Amino acid sequence: MHPTISDEPARAGLADQRHHAQRGARASTVRGARRGPARRNVDDARCQALFASTLQRSDAPSADKVAEAIRVTVQQLGTGGCADWIAQEFGDHPEAAAKRTRWARSLLSCA
Repeated sequence: MHPTISDEPARAGLADQRHHAQRGARASTVRGARRGPARRNVDDARCQALFASTLQRSDAPSADKVAEAIRVTVQQLGTGGCADWIAQEFGDHPEAAAKRTRWARSLLSCA
């Protein structure tokens, strides 16, 4: 019997095992991704609403004030309106918008 003929089933078996392992790894990644991005989307939406709110750094806002500002801003503008507001600010005043974004993210990480 030729050596390559007897190797074929073994190679096929290894390729099949590798395929199943990769498939399992991809499925695990997908399951993990389902939890991660949803949370990031909520955090991003809150940050965008805080950015678009009338709340200022000089207000030294409490957690309650931050939550109220987010609620009111989303109620007034919607999440799309908040994103539009940010885009406009980054177009008009990119340096100030970057500082406000950092402020909003830091405020939310503490709240």
